[in-house]
Amino acid sequence: MNIIIEFVLYFLFSSILHSFLATDHAKNKAEKLLGKGYRYYRTIYTLMSIPLFAPAFILWITYTNSTPVVYTIPQNFYPVVILVRLAALGMLGYTVLQIDYLEFTCLKPHKKNVLITGGAYGIVRHPLYTAGILLLITKMEMSLLDVTAVLLVAGYFIIGAFIEERRLISKYGDEYRKYQQRVNMFIPAKWFAKKLKLNST
Repeated sequence: MNIIIEFVLYFLFSSILHSFLATDHAKNKAEKLLGKGYRYYRTIYTLMSIPLFAPAFILWITYTNSTPVVYTIPQNFYPVVILVRLAALGMLGYTVLQIDYLEFTCLKPHKKNVLITGGAYGIVRHPLYTAGILLLITKMEMSLLDVTAVLLVAGYFIIGAFIEERRLISKYGDEYRKYQQRVNMFIPAKWFAKKLKLNST
């Protein structure tokens, strides 16, 4: 089987199953099945993501150099790429500092649910996805398998973000709608405009 087709099939299977496990239908079934153990569902879900996506990831890193090169970023753009990657890593780190991962994965009790709109979330509404996409698209040399993987992963992030926003609107209502008006989804245009306006005054 063609390596590109094989990767696409692995990735689609993993992403469909991963998305299904995040639906309310799957959660309701799990709650009935697990009872009090349901509080660990998010932990189980998070841990399952690793073996679920592992085949596609291993295929990607193993065979990326065996597919044709699609494009190479010229060396004179290397400083720009480094700056973009550093910004993405900074955003990733900044976001992680705002998230209590023990609480996020239900390894410790939840505090009162509060919508986070400051810090990294004041720059874009989905800083983890934005950082991930920036790191993916700034690879200096892209093979056909790289491009395929980047398009699929970025697409999955974007679709996931839209689905997540529907859930957040349902949960926080007007508070989240006002946040959407203030902060861009992925590209921090409003954040930059605000910074420029502050600097010009």
